[in-house]
Amino acid sequence: MADPTHDTATPLAPPPRRTRSPAGGLALLLALIALVATGYLWYALAYQTHTLGAPLGRRLQSEQSALTALKARFARLAGSERATAKALRALARRPAARIAAHGQRFRIRAAQDLLLMANDELLFQHDVPLALLALHKADDQIRRAGDPRLLPVRSAIARETLKLKALRRWRVSTRALSLVALAHAVRHWPLVVATTFHPAVVRAQPAPEPFWHRAVFGVWHDFLALIRIRKASHNERALLSPKREAFVRANTTLRLYTAEYALLEYRPAVMRANLLATERWIGRYFDTKTPAVKAAQAEIARLVAHGLPRVPDISGSLHLLQRLTHA
Repeated sequence: MADPTHDTATPLAPPPRRTRSPAGGLALLLALIALVATGYLWYALAYQTHTLGAPLGRRLQSEQSALTALKARFARLAGSERATAKALRALARRPAARIAAHGQRFRIRAAQDLLLMANDELLFQHDVPLALLALHKADDQIRRAGDPRLLPVRSAIARETLKLKALRRWRVSTRALSLVALAHAVRHWPLVVATTFHPAVVRAQPAPEPFWHRAVFGVWHDFLALIRIRKASHNERALLSPKREAFVRANTTLRLYTAEYALLEYRPAVMRANLLATERWIGRYFDTKTPAVKAAQAEIARLVAHGLPRVPDISGSLHLLQRLTHA
């Protein structure tokens, strides 16, 4: 039997040798690079945290202080708002009589000012409608004041209102327009013409036959025609030259305009003087027999007769109100 250990068969071949691959080295290199990058990132982050941490902390601290200041300001505003609300509640609880007293004094003072305005407008401007309006407003203020002591003042205002209404019915504007119409019509009024006398009528006598008788009679007839003796009931009006005629018309027109201005300004003496002068000029230089001149004379005579009404005194209510308020 043969020994198995001494086998004469072909021996086994050795195992194949392993070859080194480059992938392992590349993986090792990448791992080293990743480690270095991680270390650098950690170092960078640690450095930035160290360098930027202090400014961020200071900024955060400043923001917190600003927030604290805003909270304190808000607290002060809330406190002032509560104080204002408290004051308003206290004002609302104030007695109504005290507030009414302030309003009453204000209305009385306004009534005094309105009465003073009415007196000024009537005395200096002669504006009756504005004076009436001021009296009405003053009466309304006294009525709203609600003081029974001021009832006499309202009575005085009512009497003064009636006086002004009666003065307003005088119609100043209508009379002023009539004067303006007369001034415009002056240029159309005919002037007076000197009276033309007819020659004296001599009774015809039978002429004598002789020549010398006829000559003497003719001379005597002409002499009687040159000399006239008569009685005149009025002064003779002289003929006017063209320049004198223009002057008469312009002066008459100016007189009428001056009277109209005096009427509007409430100057009775000036208006009366100009109207009388106009009346004299019309009777002297214009033909009073024409209808236009007659109508003008009648209108001027009516204005002179009526004149201007006397301005009523409306200061009684003002003095009475001042006396009652200061009492």
